[in-house]
Amino acid sequence: MAVWGILYGQRAIRRERAFKDPLDQLAISDVDLLRHYRFPRLEILEITDELRPYLERTTERGHAIPAVTQVLAALRFYASGTFQNVIAETMGVHQCSVSRIIGDVTILLTFKEFREINMPETDAEKLQTMLDFANLQNFPRCIGAIDGTHIPIKPPSHEEFIYVNRKRFHSLNVQIICNARHEIIDFNARYPGSTHDSYIWSNSYTRSLFVNGEFGESLLIGDSGYTQEPFLMTPVNNPNTAAERRYNRSHRRSRVIVEQTFGILKSRFRCLHKSGGSLQYNPDKSAHIVVACLILHNMCIKRRIPNPGEDEINNVYQQQQQNAALPVAGLASLLECIYGKKKLNYKKIHNVYGKNNYLF
Repeated sequence: MAVWGILYGQRAIRRERAFKDPLDQLAISDVDLLRHYRFPRLEILEITDELRPYLERTTERGHAIPAVTQVLAALRFYASGTFQNVIAETMGVHQCSVSRIIGDVTILLTFKEFREINMPETDAEKLQTMLDFANLQNFPRCIGAIDGTHIPIKPPSHEEFIYVNRKRFHSLNVQIICNARHEIIDFNARYPGSTHDSYIWSNSYTRSLFVNGEFGESLLIGDSGYTQEPFLMTPVNNPNTAAERRYNRSHRRSRVIVEQTFGILKSRFRCLHKSGGSLQYNPDKSAHIVVACLILHNMCIKRRIPNPGEDEINNVYQQQQQNAALPVAGLASLLECIYGKKKLNYKKIHNVYGKNNYLF
């Protein structure tokens, strides 16, 4: 009986948890940090400091998992989409802890949405966004390119058939609007894969803002899957005139920015890419993970953090940043196509561009 009491007493004592030293996890080069976590050291510490008050909590077994370890574990998942047990072994924690960490960090990151993802609001912001697009391929008054992409998820337990997209896999249809710098300025991540892009846009809050004139004379550009609207320009079907062909060419070369943005996003955060498998979560949690990755993507773009292994995409981005000012002649031909033949005041257009006022 005494022996049993001793053994029982020993079993009742909870072992204090020990984790890998967070400093050791950061004691690698920024190149390796970028490769594994998509952020350099300073940005990782910045994210950690912001989330620390909500991540570290005392447990019965002693110390909480350090905040930096939790941030690194979540970033590793976003970057690779790998199995939780692999991340657990790397971080020196249990697989169940990794599952909880991903959920906690993801929700906390989504609170940054209104700070990191915004449509241009002031006249100056709208003008700068229009100038950026105009400098790409002479498309005037454009403040965003819109499109949808499919993020693979596991088959949901409820109404799984509505998540099957046209390519026959389960997904969320995530719609974004991006600017000419690959920054995401609007998104909608709550629709199942079978939903058409045009339906998502027609029922979006952002469209209602355009309808109510919140963005003035600004335009969006989208592919032929969308319906042409006064504020949403789509390609001309069967172009017959030189002006229509010029318009389609400029439209196509400007709209490619949203496809590049999807490419950058999915190559940086492989958990969103089909090659990394699918998100093994229910649709709601998968949508939160998507939003967290969109926010992190914008942080990378705004801080000019390179995308490891994607030199070609980065070169395209750098070339776009170095584009020359918009040629007025190119602008005139595009205006003629959109509005029909009319006399243009070239001097006025030049003055408006030079004074940083509203484009039209």
